[in-house]
Amino acid sequence: MLRVVARAAAVATDRFDGDRVVLSVGVLEGAACVIGRLADEMEEPADGEGQGEGEGIRVLFLPGWELDYLWQVLAAFRRAQAGEPEAADLRELLEDLGYGLDRTVEQITEDLQRVAAMLMLDIPAVRMLTAAALHPLGLPPGHTGPPPDADAVREAYEQVRAGWAAAGVR
Repeated sequence: MLRVVARAAAVATDRFDGDRVVLSVGVLEGAACVIGRLADEMEEPADGEGQGEGEGIRVLFLPGWELDYLWQVLAAFRRAQAGEPEAADLRELLEDLGYGLDRTVEQITEDLQRVAAMLMLDIPAVRMLTAAALHPLGLPPGHTGPPPDADAVREAYEQVRAGWAAAGVR
C-alpha cells in the first residue's frame, strides 16, 4: 500500500502540487522499502523456526533514518485519519486503497502503528533480549560480558510480549 501511496505522490508532484499527499515522495518510498524488506524477512524462517521449537523474537537492526520514515508516514496517516484539511487528498487516497482491501483509514493507520510499536519498543527488556541474541556472536574484546541469565531472558521476553500486547500487537 505504501508503494501505491508513494507512486500517487510522485504523480501529484509531477502534475499538480507536491504537497497534496502531505509527505515527500522520498519519505513515502523509503517507508515502503522498509516495510517491504521487513515483510520479505518475516517470510523467511529464522534459524530454528519451523522445527517445533516454539515462538521466537527476531532482533532487527534498523538505521534511525528508516525508523524516521515510518514515524513521518504514521504521523501523516494520523493527520489524514483526523480529517485535517491539508491531508484531505491523502485521506481520499487511503479510503480508495482501503476500499479494495476492505480496510478503513483508521485500520490502515492502526496497522502501521502496530508495525512501528514492534520496531520501536524501547524498554530495558528489549536491550536484554538483544544482548542475549548477540552474545553467541561474540564481540570485540572489552565489549563482552557474561551471558545473560536464562531466567532474566525469559522474563524480558514476557515483558516484550506484554509491551506489544499493550500496543495491540498479537
